[in-house]
Amino acid sequence: MASLPAHLRPVAIDDLHPTQLTLGLEEVARRAKKMMAMGEAEADALFRRKAIPCVRGPGGQLYLIDHHHLCRAALIAGYKTVYLDTGKLVDRSKLNRADFWDEMEREGNCWPIDADGNRRPYARIPSHVRELTDNPWRTLARAVRGPAFRDDDETPFKEFMWGEYFRSFMSKRLIETDLDLARDLAIRLAHLDEAQDLPGYLGRKPKG
Repeated sequence: MASLPAHLRPVAIDDLHPTQLTLGLEEVARRAKKMMAMGEAEADALFRRKAIPCVRGPGGQLYLIDHHHLCRAALIAGYKTVYLDTGKLVDRSKLNRADFWDEMEREGNCWPIDADGNRRPYARIPSHVRELTDNPWRTLARAVRGPAFRDDDETPFKEFMWGEYFRSFMSKRLIETDLDLARDLAIRLAHLDEAQDLPGYLGRKPKG
């Protein structure tokens, strides 16, 4: 393997603490399948490109602020180590736990909302990515990213925000029974005025 850039260092996925309750398991499965088809060098290159940004919290614990899906997929594919981006490492280790989580939320670095749209205490956030549960609304939002909202918007947790919006218009059963119809509906909903405050909003589609 090529030598590591100065800002990267290996980190065990077991040492990374989530900052959300759920993820899209369909996306995880898709990513894991692709990883399992990769050679070791190709997977290593992927992990370098997708180095993990973290916040160091109380007790020196590392908290993921992105790439939860990547880490879960890597575990399924048999990888136990990824790369930490030390250039993006933020130190909040001197804060007590309550102040730490308040700061994380103010900075948009955690999402304590479950798949039903209910806010949960920070203590309910699992300690490991393998314990995160499925959120079909996050899966739907990821499936329509691009035609529904801008792919280049870097707002944290934007797919969760869009998922919450879609959840207010359609049932979970629709996603489970007719994902194509749910995707078509989500794209139409994304262009309504009601969505204009969401990150990556594309505006109304022209008629005709």
